[in-house]
Amino acid sequence: MEARLRAVEFSVAKADLLKELTFLNNVVEKKTTIPILSNLLLTGEAGPGGALTLAGTDLDATLKTSCAATIKHSGTALLPARRLFDIARNLPDADIRFKSDGNGNMNLTCEGSRFRLFSPAPENYPSLPELPELPLSVPAAIVRAMIPRILFATSQEESRYQLNGVQMVVGGGAASESKRRLLRMVATDGHRLAFIEKPECVAGGALGKPINLLIPKKTMAEIARLAADAADGDIAFGQDDRHAFFRVGTRTFVSRLLAGQFPNYEMVMPKNNDKTIAFETERLVAAFRRVGVIADEMTRAVKLHASEGRVEITAQSPESGEAGETLGVDYPGPSVTITFNVGYLMDFLSAVHAAQVSFEFKDEISQIQLRPTEGDGYDYRYVVMPMRA
Repeated sequence: MEARLRAVEFSVAKADLLKELTFLNNVVEKKTTIPILSNLLLTGEAGPGGALTLAGTDLDATLKTSCAATIKHSGTALLPARRLFDIARNLPDADIRFKSDGNGNMNLTCEGSRFRLFSPAPENYPSLPELPELPLSVPAAIVRAMIPRILFATSQEESRYQLNGVQMVVGGGAASESKRRLLRMVATDGHRLAFIEKPECVAGGALGKPINLLIPKKTMAEIARLAADAADGDIAFGQDDRHAFFRVGTRTFVSRLLAGQFPNYEMVMPKNNDKTIAFETERLVAAFRRVGVIADEMTRAVKLHASEGRVEITAQSPESGEAGETLGVDYPGPSVTITFNVGYLMDFLSAVHAAQVSFEFKDEISQIQLRPTEGDGYDYRYVVMPMRA
């Protein structure tokens, strides 16, 4: 390995390298207790159509990617991820030349700039998981649309391990082909729940029983970023007992699955909400923003009082005072007052991307369900528990 390390030499365009480093830096932990994990593994193979392969891991998630490069001497090296990213983004838009000196250092030059970085021995880097055959695929555009609509509902409390991820379900186990080919994502923090489903979108493989994967929120955020860069391509995916595997173009992502049991979300979804109020999304967001200025900083409580033809939105705080706004709506009654955490409602309204939303409710204490009034091919629902007044 040492002889190979002495020989490594390659050059790569700054723009191509920086693009891949941007993705990799989201995976590598900024503060790790295992110093070797703060590095990226770079591998170059000389020959026609040469490419530089880059990989980073935090042991729970691993991203492997590549970019075009001119490889003068094949080799493998470790370089500090954050330092390399900071250097690359500040260099001029030109080729960057890398050459190891045989003494555990990597020299970088770009036009008039020169750097020497310490390069640890690559044999000390952990072995990376191998990508198996990936039998299933889904359009990247669908993944781009689904993940941002549910990810905000994951728990922020690290102790609630099962709620720190997204339940991804492939196939509904039903007789119809559309149900067998569906993709569903669900997230909850115990106070609210986001659910989205798209039928007939999963290709490949023989789907029988539903496949349930509990995927960490960090992984889902990275898959959303990769999907955003995938244009109109597909995302191939698969799993084993402990990992989920994704391939997005030339990039591959491997994630450990979360252990434990995700809550029975189907029991939470309301089935007897017989009252509905439709709101124009922009007007509702503006009203919540204005009234929310006065909402208590701890509870963020806002009241919605619905009566025939109108909804009054109010908030009060012992320190700040009170605020209110009235919206005209098509609602015949009866009168009802429901108290919410305004932040929970704003999260949904920021993600829904619909001109109108419907509030479906039964009474003042049962969970309400929000959804876009017009479908866009997705079944998107958001369930919130009211606060005790």
